[in-house]
Amino acid sequence: MRKRQTAFAMAALLAIPTLLPAQSNRFNENFTLPVAQIDANSFEVIEADGAGNSQIWCAASIYARKGLGLRQGNLTITTPRGPAQSMPGRKGVVFSTVPIKGARPSVWPGLRRSGLSYRISHAYAFCSDLTNIAVRTGPNTLLRR
Repeated sequence: MRKRQTAFAMAALLAIPTLLPAQSNRFNENFTLPVAQIDANSFEVIEADGAGNSQIWCAASIYARKGLGLRQGNLTITTPRGPAQSMPGRKGVVFSTVPIKGARPSVWPGLRRSGLSYRISHAYAFCSDLTNIAVRTGPNTLLRR
């Protein structure tokens, strides 16, 4: 019985150092998300590099700030996550920078319902934990936070 407890304790001690780096690397991953302008007031963020909801909202805010020069206002989902309009075969989310009827502030960074809205500054706050995120707007154009 004592041998089994000792073996379990050793296994647990050996597992702890390997688990901690795996969690901390989550925020150090590289994300480069393509963004395509749809019209004067909307653009599409394309899923890439395994990015999730927070990374996509962050990319939308980077594009709004650095690509469109907007510091204030809202980003609202007009077309939820689904087949991309600008890149066939990919998934994307279309955001608008103008007010949309029925839009509602979101408390969770979801991507599956149209009308969800965040202030640009709030969406940009998702970038604070992401050190390596970039937005690709063309073959040789990268925007970083």
